Amino acid sequence: ALPSDSIEEIVVPKGDQMQKSGTKRFLLWRGQMVPTYTMSDLLEYNCPVRETTPSKALVYVPTPEDWALPMVVMRRDQQAFALEIDRVITEQELVIKPFGKVLAAPSYTYGCTILGDGSLIPVIDGNTLLEQFLAQSHEETKLRSLSHILEATTKKKSSVNRTQTPAKTAPVPTILIVDDSTGLRRTLAMSLQKAGYRVLQARDGHEALEQLRQSSKVQMIICDIEMPNMNGFEFLGQRRQDHQLSKIPIAMLTSRSSEKHQRLAMQLGANAYFTKPYIEQYFIGKIKNIIKESQSEV
Repeated sequence: ALPSDSIEEIVVPKGDQMQKSGTKRFLLWRGQMVPTYTMSDLLEYNCPVRETTPSKALVYVPTPEDWALPMVVMRRDQQAFALEIDRVITEQELVIKPFGKVLAAPSYTYGCTILGDGSLIPVIDGNTLLEQFLAQSHEETKLRSLSHILEATTKKKSSVNRTQTPAKTAPVPTILIVDDSTGLRRTLAMSLQKAGYRVLQARDGHEALEQLRQSSKVQMIICDIEMPNMNGFEFLGQRRQDHQLSKIPIAMLTSRSSEKHQRLAMQLGANAYFTKPYIEQYFIGKIKNIIKESQSEV
């Protein structure tokens, strides 16, 4: 979500309004050339995006198929810029709530707003997001320049050509969150994505099993206990009966803090047990350790 008071205008550009200079694109808006950016460039988002509307509480504005993607024109100091977005969903009067101290939210967020169906929507400060992106791009440019200088110096000093094995990029671990609370799933997903993980979500044990059968890339499961259709204990039982699924580590995250629940979960094969509310930094650290231990065993 973007606050409406930070938006100058929403434009659906025509062909002659878009100009290109090198790799940069500009929007001709009110007689001036405005630099444009895409949300996918500015935001690092490691979760698969749904094609459908994410919340039944929102009804998006229909647009003809032959229209260009809309541009949200905003101002940074005295300079205008435009954000290209996938679509305009709606405009609503909503209350912005802070994330609180438990969740270390990105600096470019005002907080979040909760829709009528319980969906949690982060509210973004477009100016701060752009400033962060430009600062990061500047640092990357300096690092690339330094890398080229070092590479050229190394080539001059070296008289022997050596075959170098390209470094393998470690795949991004995928974590499945199983919880019937939409708000908790979204909050936890944001924390995990910020920590560099790819996130899948399921509302109960049945949906989790379907997700696991469709994706072989899940490396960690975080699961609640009290859920409809199939609760956490039932899911642990189903997981234990499947040889492949039993290899995937699972951490229980629940409001049930009794020793009886914890003991039962561990007997059914849980690797760790955490209670709500959780401290984000401590919890993410434990999840990282569990994944690391699991990978080393393999």
